[in-house]
Amino acid sequence: MADELPESIKLKLLKKMMSSLKTSGEQQEKKEEIDPEKLVWSKLSDEKAVELMRKAKALYPAKYEYAIRVLAYLIQHGELDELDGYTTLVLLNRLGVPVRPDLRIKFVKHGKEVDMKEYLE
Repeated sequence: MADELPESIKLKLLKKMMSSLKTSGEQQEKKEEIDPEKLVWSKLSDEKAVELMRKAKALYPAKYEYAIRVLAYLIQHGELDELDGYTTLVLLNRLGVPVRPDLRIKFVKHGKEVDMKEYLE
């Protein structure tokens, strides 16, 4: 069938195929250019999530890189929209990054934050 087509049509088909291959290659390059760490950090929705990710990066750098790659994959494939503190804690622990949040006990008396001694008076 290719022998039956005139040269001008063959040339046009070849150009069209080359341009489609070029655009698909550019799209793959754009997907590869996305930094997984920036992607994950952009999806953190609250301060607890940011705190947990900072602790994970400081305490477990090798495991942190693995967790970032997994979380970026989940975000890119639409499994995760955003990461709040609880979701981040659970996912990091499941991925082998045993991070614990800092615990803060607040004592509130008459709408003000006070220390324990004042609170018990």
